[in-house]
Amino acid sequence: MALPALETPTYELTLPSSGKQIKYRPFLVKEHKVLLTLADASEDEVSRMVKELVNACTFNKLQINKLPHFDIEYIFLYLRAKSISEVVEVILNCECGNKIETTYNIEDVKVEKEPDHSNIIQLTHNYSVEMNYPIFEDVVNVIGTDNTDDIVDLVAHSIKGVYSNDSYYDAQDQSEQELREFVETFTKSQFEKVEKFFTSSPKVVQTIEADCTECGKHNVVKLTGLQNFFV
Repeated sequence: MALPALETPTYELTLPSSGKQIKYRPFLVKEHKVLLTLADASEDEVSRMVKELVNACTFNKLQINKLPHFDIEYIFLYLRAKSISEVVEVILNCECGNKIETTYNIEDVKVEKEPDHSNIIQLTHNYSVEMNYPIFEDVVNVIGTDNTDDIVDLVAHSIKGVYSNDSYYDAQDQSEQELREFVETFTKSQFEKVEKFFTSSPKVVQTIEADCTECGKHNVVKLTGLQNFFV
């Protein structure tokens, strides 16, 4: 006689980018084993495995390759919370040298963006560029890099279209090479405007607060990036 199939609990959350309600389930044991390898994985492996885990745990209902990176991160953290624990132990380093042992709740995570953020960037009097939020693998590929080619590729991949006074050029109608060459024609000031789109765009942020037991200082630390949750 075959063993029974166990019921897995399901939960709901709201996607930050769209406000859409989605359902998800916790990691299974076989998926948790994969999670434990992420801390030492290469960038490509991290991107692939995180997307596969998120896709499986959301019942393959999402267009996973089109979701903004912060949606993937947000879902992943909720998966981690329901699968392992909402509470994470952490050590904060106070400026006095004392190490503060504290905890935080993953479900307090928020998606923050700067108030003047816009995905329409005015390049010249006649031309502006419309941007998409980058997908997860593109962000993973540029974390900690100073490689100009990688950054240009990120910008090119994120262009949705270009406006002129009387025309619209859809990025889907252009080749990757054409988009890259277009980005390479930007002046330094124009490129800085586009960079601001990325630096001011929504980010998954976990705020941790703790008082130092030695000097009494109230420490506030903001964590971003999934590397803090690969445990």
